Amino acid sequence: MVRKPRVHSAPTTGSNAPEFTPGSERPTPAALASAFAALGEEPLAPPLGFSARLNLLLDLAAVVPARIEGRVLGVLAINPAWKELEVRRWLQQDQLPDRAELRRLVKLLVAQLGPEHDALRWEAFLVYGSPIVGSPVEHLLYREDRGRRDIASRIFALLTEQYAIPPSSYDADLVFQRCLKLMQQFNVYEWEDFQAGHMEPFRSVLFPESS
Repeated sequence: MVRKPRVHSAPTTGSNAPEFTPGSERPTPAALASAFAALGEEPLAPPLGFSARLNLLLDLAAVVPARIEGRVLGVLAINPAWKELEVRRWLQQDQLPDRAELRRLVKLLVAQLGPEHDALRWEAFLVYGSPIVGSPVEHLLYREDRGRRDIASRIFALLTEQYAIPPSSYDADLVFQRCLKLMQQFNVYEWEDFQAGHMEPFRSVLFPESS
């Protein structure tokens, strides 16, 4: 019985790696060793944007001064064993800290942001950036906006039921946008923030024709 050759997919590790087409034989150990050595000769690309992303996290954590008010010294105070030159490189020149030190720093900063933030996701975002790792901030803003829209929908439904407002008497999109704007003005960010006293003001703005 003739043995069929194994099928391999083409690797995506770089131009110096050996290329194998479907139906080719498995590479020899010598070929793999040669390809591995060649890949090691490629210089690592700098993590472009790392400093901007790290400064963003520092801004959000709000535990060190602003960039123009002594941020380098503020970061140095976290660990006096760090050197000022290396901290400046982290904050200004897209140079990564030692990964163990970076992980400790990220855990410390993310702990200031709240339980909805994930330290590992932040670490990956700092190192690789978008679009490889989506921004944790944009993700949370999207979730927050979706939550506000859910609350607006409940307010919308409550008002139309309470005051028997027929669907034919209003433009749903327009009323929905009015509701979101009014929620911000009345500091309604959770369903519990919407009180009985809000009913009449919301009705008069959202459905002025029914007032």
